Amino acid sequence: MERLRRLQPKLFWGTPRRLWLNVFRPGYVRASLARRQGECRRCGACCRLAWRCHFFYHNKEMPACRLYRWYRSWNCSRFPLDRRDLADRDLIMPDQPCGYFWQDDD
Repeated sequence: MERLRRLQPKLFWGTPRRLWLNVFRPGYVRASLARRQGECRRCGACCRLAWRCHFFYHNKEMPACRLYRWYRSWNCSRFPLDRRDLADRDLIMPDQPCGYFWQDDD
């Protein structure tokens, strides 16, 4: 818990960064998502980055979203946008890797 409190200021900037990218850099977002591979493992780490999302809950021990069927913001539905988001997410849950990844662009 103390570790998460220390990380909170760093993680806070990810949310406005993703919003800015979604609104002002849609071409970057589309290109990055086109290269993204894998699938969501429903670990719930992305819902607890800067703060715990109000719509996040556990349904029979599985993370879930109260709004998933009706509305998901760009920040939620497109997460992770790039490798920076994965690095932030890995600070929250380093022992359980995200299902998404990017191949090296070599």
